[in-house]
Amino acid sequence: METQPRRYNDAEKLQIIEEYMSSGESMETFQVKYGMGHCTLSRWMTNFGLSNTSQRQYIEMKKKLTESPEKTLRERTLEARLAQLEKELKAEKLKTEAANAMIDVAEEELGIDIRKKAGAKQ
Repeated sequence: METQPRRYNDAEKLQIIEEYMSSGESMETFQVKYGMGHCTLSRWMTNFGLSNTSQRQYIEMKKKLTESPEKTLRERTLEARLAQLEKELKAEKLKTEAANAMIDVAEEELGIDIRKKAGAKQ
């Protein structure tokens, strides 16, 4: 008979992530210790905006968080998520700029209109 996987709330997830980051163990070893699936911990870290955090970055982030203890766990989590989303937005803006530049060059060299005109019938 299969058992249901354990559900963790956000505070428990952050506590486990913190324990993992400070343990120095490999992610696989740590996940086996807690009986998690092979990508659970990395998915949690991504959800909290910590997906590419190295041990050194984690220590720096923890130092900043302990310097301002008046912030709640939720506020700190939201700030980390905001930073991650801002980084993703910047990357998407660069992709859009590159695509627009590519369309401009193609329109100029091929002499055809690629972009849809504002008043065009569909």
